[in-house]
Amino acid sequence: MRAAATGDAGPMLNPSGISLMRSYSAESAYEYGSRDSTHDGRVSLVDSTSGSNLGGGLFYTYHKASPAGSSQSGQLGGASVSFPFGDVVFLGGTVKYMDFSSGGNGCTLTRKGFTFDAGVTIRPLQYLALAVVGYNLTNPGISFAPQALGGGVSLSLVPGLLLLFDSVMERGYKDPTAPQNPSPSKAYYMMGGGEYMAKTVALRLGGGRDGLNKNGYLSGGLSAVSTIGALDLSLRQDVSGDRKGTFVGVAARLFVPAN
Repeated sequence: MRAAATGDAGPMLNPSGISLMRSYSAESAYEYGSRDSTHDGRVSLVDSTSGSNLGGGLFYTYHKASPAGSSQSGQLGGASVSFPFGDVVFLGGTVKYMDFSSGGNGCTLTRKGFTFDAGVTIRPLQYLALAVVGYNLTNPGISFAPQALGGGVSLSLVPGLLLLFDSVMERGYKDPTAPQNPSPSKAYYMMGGGEYMAKTVALRLGGGRDGLNKNGYLSGGLSAVSTIGALDLSLRQDVSGDRKGTFVGVAARLFVPAN
């Protein structure tokens, strides 16, 4: 959703997308992944209801995992801001502070410090948006916060139906605490899907290729939506590759009235 990154998708995927839609929301989410026994939690507050449509957000993420032969834990928090230039060009940036540690193989890897993302979204037509975003541009040198370049396209020709395609090129890093894990110099991700939203329900289907683990996957999600909030359930299942995994997520969103 890099070209349609509204709400928490802004700080997470492309900060320039926060100003694409006027909203004020508080969100929380949790995801479990079976491949490395990953636990990821996230909370955020995103607001784009100002008169000029200037947007901003605060967020915090917690990560814990147990890759083969090692253990990981990390925290990431920060703030995002988006600047609209009319209804066509949107710029955004995110500043974040990370605290990450990984142990195993008789050694420990730690990283602390600031890094940042920067993105742009261009909407030449009301139903078409294009996006480019750079991640962790200070290059912290770890897979928890990899330096990467992403792009996306969103298309909405039918009311309620959103089609998306994204691609990401990520720098690979060798983790000395888990030398048996794959670590290409670059990893290329491709993903696409669609979202259909009615008044009280939203359905999402998609799939893609995990560039780091070389897995193909299918994904789906279902949301129950009301005027005050939404409850989201999601599932991703690897269907090819040597290290298949299942990822299950749940999220809750609260919509705060603009006034």
